[in-house]
Amino acid sequence: MNPPLHPLVVHAAVVFVPVAMLLVITAVSWRRVRVQVGAVGAGMALAGAVAFFVAHRTGTALAAVVGTPYEHMAWADPGLAAAIVFGVLAGGWYALLLLSRRPNPHRALRPAARWTGVLAAIAGVVATVFTVLLGHSGASSVWTGITAAGL
Repeated sequence: MNPPLHPLVVHAAVVFVPVAMLLVITAVSWRRVRVQVGAVGAGMALAGAVAFFVAHRTGTALAAVVGTPYEHMAWADPGLAAAIVFGVLAGGWYALLLLSRRPNPHRALRPAARWTGVLAAIAGVVATVFTVLLGHSGASSVWTGITAAGL
């Protein structure tokens, strides 16, 4: 029997989203490291959104087999939405950042990059909060009732 994919892929989302949030906030706030750290942060935010999507799909399939953890599933849709918004905003911010650094950029690019970066940072915090709530409820649904003696 193959192990279900859901418990494996959720760990990618749980790592990528909060780390991407920290990197995006750092890049948006600190000009000196903006391009390098921003690239990694935006990439991780996009990877986190993909991991969230896969976790959502595999979690739905797993629930059909093992039963429905209602509290955990209640956080799934808003968590997925937050992760996707964060990934899109972080990727968009980084693209605008690179365009605004080209010679003779359109005058609207710099403010657009700045404000998109602020929105991406806020979306990262929101996505991280949902990731924590979703992860905690999932861990609780798995580990509730299991004691150290039972391991």
